[in-house]
Amino acid sequence: MLAQLSYFADWRDLLLAVAGVLIIFLLAIWWRQQTRQWPRVLAVAFIGAAALSFASIFVFVVSPHYAGCPEGCTGWRGYPLPIALVSIDGQTQIGMLDFGLNALLLWVVLLLLALVGRVAASFLGWEQRAWRTRGAMLAVLFIIPWALLPRYLEPPQPTPSGEELRLVNNARRAAEATYGVTGLWVQRLALEDVRQLSPNPLAEANPNLAGVRSQVCLRGYTYFYLPWRRYRISLEPTGVTALGLAELPLEGSCWQ
Repeated sequence: MLAQLSYFADWRDLLLAVAGVLIIFLLAIWWRQQTRQWPRVLAVAFIGAAALSFASIFVFVVSPHYAGCPEGCTGWRGYPLPIALVSIDGQTQIGMLDFGLNALLLWVVLLLLALVGRVAASFLGWEQRAWRTRGAMLAVLFIIPWALLPRYLEPPQPTPSGEELRLVNNARRAAEATYGVTGLWVQRLALEDVRQLSPNPLAEANPNLAGVRSQVCLRGYTYFYLPWRRYRISLEPTGVTALGLAELPLEGSCWQ
């Protein structure tokens, strides 16, 4: 029964849950001292956290992959904590305990953001400002930083090492610098998978350096971590130079 409720949580997450409940308790005391509407603040933040946790199932997806996992590994969905298991055949199973832990963490984050907003509003004289000024303050303090989070925080992705890590770094560098994928619209590229089409031919007497040996699939995120496109970069045998880039939809296999 417990295995069906949680696919990722362990005893360390229990400590995280205890710490989260304690922080929420302290924040509730602070809000009670600030306003009579403190139950509404807690309730709205809780609903927002649950909604964000549910939305992360569709936004943050790590598909079943072989990068860093030669025998093949299952994927997951959710952020900042994984909350749904993606089986090798693509079936998604949500762990309710994992979902609750993720929502709890997001609840703490939203309450802290509300606290920062309350303090900033008091410092900047929110009540005396015109509506246009209030809108500009909201954009500068919250909307723009939230939209640009992909520039500063890595989304979930497989963890390659060794030769695969070198291929991923070279492919990401080519996507960003050579093909100009990132910029005004695409804010971050996350790894989806790596595949090597043939053994390394460099040990051969006359290697074919014009052929494709490996491919890297990257997932592009735009503002607010919204997934945009996937990009398949083909690399020549040395794994240094990109031979081409293909834009792909978010659904389906990268290798089709």
